Amino acid sequence: MNGRLMLRIFACVVLLPATPFLTYSHAADSGEFKGRWIANGTQTLFPFEKGRQVYTFKISGHVKLQSSIDKKKDYWSECVGLADSSTGIIGRCVWKELAGPEIYLTIQSDQLLQGSQVTGTIVGGTGHLAGISGDLSFNWSSVIVMKEADGTVAVTGETNNLGGRYRIP
Repeated sequence: MNGRLMLRIFACVVLLPATPFLTYSHAADSGEFKGRWIANGTQTLFPFEKGRQVYTFKISGHVKLQSSIDKKKDYWSECVGLADSSTGIIGRCVWKELAGPEIYLTIQSDQLLQGSQVTGTIVGGTGHLAGISGDLSFNWSSVIVMKEADGTVAVTGETNNLGGRYRIP
């Protein structure tokens, strides 16, 4: 048998059956995003040192981007965090695609008030967004804190200048 015929037989017998087991990956992607975020939830006062206000919070809401991350512009956000009037606010957030992977973020700020500057870091994701990294920032354009009749403290916040950069490996 000649070499070409052997190569064809090898390709048909060995390589062709292995084709379904090959994995496909997304190409690296990076860019900038802009948009808005509307979130609401609750905060719970934590008894601490006199004159120092400490509370936990949990908020969720819609992230609507004008420019996309990985061709997606709509995410559902969920955040939990700790606020301390002496040291500031730290939070952990998940942005969920409606039918797909998640993006994980850390956020920090001096306070949860209208006009407060918030910065954050994109620290990872799931699925094809695993390994995503980047940064973001925004100012709260409005924050409303109301004590409900049952004692629950409700929080609503909105920002119109959410922006950042991302990189998907």
